[in-house]
Amino acid sequence: MSESRAQLIRENSERAGVAMSMHGAYYISLASKNPETREKSKQRLVNGLHWAPKMGVKRIVFHPGGYGGLSKHEAYEVVRAALREVWAHNEDLLGKVWLAPEIAGKLSMFGSQDEIISICRDVDGCIPTIDWAHLHARTQGRINDRDSFIEVLNRFEDALGNLFTKNMHFHISGITYTEAGEQSHRPLGSEWGPDLLPLLQIVKENGYKPTFISETPEPVKGALYAKILLEELESTEE
Repeated sequence: MSESRAQLIRENSERAGVAMSMHGAYYISLASKNPETREKSKQRLVNGLHWAPKMGVKRIVFHPGGYGGLSKHEAYEVVRAALREVWAHNEDLLGKVWLAPEIAGKLSMFGSQDEIISICRDVDGCIPTIDWAHLHARTQGRINDRDSFIEVLNRFEDALGNLFTKNMHFHISGITYTEAGEQSHRPLGSEWGPDLLPLLQIVKENGYKPTFISETPEPVKGALYAKILLEELESTEE
């Protein structure tokens, strides 16, 4: 990235009226066994925070990584300390840019509902990214209907309040999974879950204003599919 390219991205996004988010490097591993990897992972988030305002980016989504051979409790403490350290270098950006840790699809990865909620509660400057496909895979398909969507949304809202409801950031996709969790992303609207329609109905009924990011194999088609569903729901209300 260069200063001029970052400025061009910001100018184009503002001209088009498109909100910008960023996804951190997939090889971030804040609880790695290797101390060097931990330091590099923190630096990648620091770098992201450096470039985000220049690009007009408000949210930096990232995976904290695996458990690094630690217990879940130990890994949580390491990840929490790492994120607090990242923000210690960027206090001037608090409230302007968000770090948005994401629910992980594999059970071996840090990123359960409880872990993401706790991190966002314990570390200033963090908001959750709910990847509904990952959550579907992580729960072996349980998150797939109206009641289960409401259960998740209520859980996050009860724990985080306005921090969640005013900054909803969702990933959507179809997904295949095994006993270990996520296997591969698939298109929306096919035979793969989770079913997006109940979620969109809940969003409309409650007046939520989430950002939806399509993570399907063909992301533009996935985004258009969600957009068309939402427009159909709106037309039936008129």
